[in-house]
Amino acid sequence: MGVHRQGVQRIVNELEKEGIVAFQPNPHHKRAHLVVLTSKGQALFEAAIALQVPWVNDLSKDLSLTDIATAQQVISQMTKHIEDTSNAPGEGSP
Repeated sequence: MGVHRQGVQRIVNELEKEGIVAFQPNPHHKRAHLVVLTSKGQALFEAAIALQVPWVNDLSKDLSLTDIATAQQVISQMTKHIEDTSNAPGEGSP
């Protein structure tokens, strides 16, 4: 996704300071902790979804199922093309 581990760690540390996430031991890795939502984080997530669902439904209200399927197909093809060119030797993103 183009994000460095250090950037993600900084954001997660901030979320932890705000009480949105917590660190838990990872039984599969000694140094890499699991990051889990706290009850505050879960409540914030649920509030965001409660706002997002009506917004996205309104956004797509005039689109037919065919329109949505076509858009999904185009996005999938573009994503595959970007991934293929990003992984090709000597290629990369602009």
